[in-house]
Amino acid sequence: MDPASGVIVAQTAAGTAVVLGLMRCGRIWLCPVCAATIRHKRAEEITTAVVEWIRRGGTAYLVTFTARHGHTDRLADLMDALQGTRKTPDSPRRPGAYQRLITGGTWAGRRATDGHRAADREGIRDRIGYIGMIRATEVTVGQINGWHPHIHAIVLVGGRTEGERAEKHVVATFEPTEAALDEWQGHWRAVWTRTLRGVNPAFTPDDRHGVDFKRLETERDANDLAEYIAKTQDGKSPALELARADLKAAAGGNITPFELLGRIGDLTGGVPEDEAAGVGSLEWNLARWHEYERATKGRRAIEWTRYLRHMLGIEGGDTEADDLDLLLAADAEGGELRAGVAVTEEGWTAVSRRALDLAATEAAEGTDGNTNPDAVGERVREVLALADVADTVVVLTAGEVAEAYADMLAALALRREEAAARRRREAEDDDQDDDADAARERARRHLARRVTDISAH
Repeated sequence: MDPASGVIVAQTAAGTAVVLGLMRCGRIWLCPVCAATIRHKRAEEITTAVVEWIRRGGTAYLVTFTARHGHTDRLADLMDALQGTRKTPDSPRRPGAYQRLITGGTWAGRRATDGHRAADREGIRDRIGYIGMIRATEVTVGQINGWHPHIHAIVLVGGRTEGERAEKHVVATFEPTEAALDEWQGHWRAVWTRTLRGVNPAFTPDDRHGVDFKRLETERDANDLAEYIAKTQDGKSPALELARADLKAAAGGNITPFELLGRIGDLTGGVPEDEAAGVGSLEWNLARWHEYERATKGRRAIEWTRYLRHMLGIEGGDTEADDLDLLLAADAEGGELRAGVAVTEEGWTAVSRRALDLAATEAAEGTDGNTNPDAVGERVREVLALADVADTVVVLTAGEVAEAYADMLAALALRREEAAARRRREAEDDDQDDDADAARERARRHLARRVTDISAH
């Protein structure tokens, strides 16, 4: 928050309210407030992608990946096994079980010596028409079985593509054969299990729980017959399954990280243990939360296969900067600002300290239909009076509200320009990293073949 200008609490043309002038952390793993908006917007993107792909004639699957886990397993070790290690200045990134799914000759096929793909050596990827996937990682924890990270992925198949990297585009769709789909599912189950066993035999899942496939369908939404929504066979929304981990309650006696945080807040606020939501002592919850913070740092909660957005005509990205862009864009979705008040930095700090910021925002929205600026100001003052800072509210004129809206749109436009340039740079850097990784993988395989040949002789 800018100490000089404070914040603006404004009512939009859609009847909602926004708070302008606050800093956003944009931490999807750690902040319940930012995560709710980011995950909601991510769910909208995912729904658009799945519906668009099925509309084109493609096929989509919701695939869930899990690992065996126990109460002594560290979350960081489990995340490394599933997602791979994070790249550091001292060491390259080591692939996890997820990355191994889409590497190797069985999956990708093998190229002929002249550099072109041989017709008789195509891979599973070609036979099912894989074009990419959207991956989300979810984490729960329990006192008995410990950490339980798992991955949900929407996998899009049934496409023919041409071009490479940023030039790649879909030219046709088809229905993969049952034999090809069975081959794919068996291969992924085998690779997933084998990779986890290689990292730590204790992480090896059983055949029933390791990898689960559900084909997605579309149907008309009962609330809006003009729109299609994507659903699994049992009626669940795959977009919510992937993106809205913040809305879920964990199963099997586990709790979500935000439930950890809620219990920490209750216990530090004086709520008795037997009355606070969640499980465990304050010390146990604090230890689990700190471990969760460390294990998720630098990781992406939701990630699209590179260039998949481009092939489906969907803008955006997966970085923390992109998450912040979504937060700012959400402020502008309510339309033009029509009434608002300014609250000083001192006033809003007092409101936040008393946990009255939501009440102040709801007061700006109102429930009586009165959008008169003075009425909006009076409703907000009533809330701020509970924190003894009613005198820090100033009702804005129509011109001041219009200026605030124009500033908001200008800031959003600038962020979008910067985001487009940033994504171009990231794509170029990623392509260079891919080339380096591919060279290292070829060298590793060449060395392995040489060792095998020498051993045979």
